[in-house]
Amino acid sequence: MMLDPRPGSDTLAKSYGDTYYGTGSRKFIPAIEGVVDWFRDGRARLAGRLVAESRRDGTGTVLDIGCGSGQFLARLARSGHECHGTEYSAETGRRASKVPGLHLVFGALGADTFAAGTFDLISIWHVLEHLPDPDSVLRYCHRWLGEGGTLMIAVPNGDSLQAKLFGGSWFHLDPPRHLYHFTRESMRRALADAGFRIQRMRTLSWEQNVYGILQSILNVIGFPRDEFFEVLKGNRPLRRSPRLLLQFLLMTALAPVAFVLTGLEALFGRGGTLECIARRADAALR
Repeated sequence: MMLDPRPGSDTLAKSYGDTYYGTGSRKFIPAIEGVVDWFRDGRARLAGRLVAESRRDGTGTVLDIGCGSGQFLARLARSGHECHGTEYSAETGRRASKVPGLHLVFGALGADTFAAGTFDLISIWHVLEHLPDPDSVLRYCHRWLGEGGTLMIAVPNGDSLQAKLFGGSWFHLDPPRHLYHFTRESMRRALADAGFRIQRMRTLSWEQNVYGILQSILNVIGFPRDEFFEVLKGNRPLRRSPRLLLQFLLMTALAPVAFVLTGLEALFGRGGTLECIARRADAALR
């Protein structure tokens, strides 16, 4: 699925303004960043294990496309990996530039942005849906990975139960920033066409899916779209708004329901997020 009509460059630039990235050195308020960091720790440990499967010394060269604050790479750098990241611009990458030891590239990606066979692992974590040509980027990743290299990828699941239930109010549609949405089948095809073999695909994400349900409920009720998400980023003070306080109370009351629904939709393979581990096929892609 794709966003139609495609937003113009001015619209996209405004949608990635300062409020999108939060008010401080991190995207979210401290309490939420603590939770996100816990998930980053787990993802970094997984990335380390995947690199170790193909490198005898256990360390390798890692690329994170759309690295945001750089905190995922910071964890891998502390473990001895050589870490590279990309961001849309120097402005959007200013937080990552403060992390010691990261090699950053800014601007649009092309096949020659990195040399062939440079990386042992590439991560595209909730970024592919933002890119104007995701198929080309997947082909670039195939080129940039060494033989047997690993791709870690996560995107919203356009065929999830929450996507079907909430329709245009679904939180993870995120217009106008999300230009594409994948299903299990379209992700399989995209990865196969780019020269990858899928090692694992799942739809359970406690980090993404629970909040996706809660924010979507608020959207359906009629609150301004994704308004409470701005509270989590520190853009809106909760204490000054009765409407935001009401949303907080509703989310707190509905949280147990959201946890149950998250488990149920994933049990049927219809969770709100697709998380994939794929290996570079041996044959070079032309």
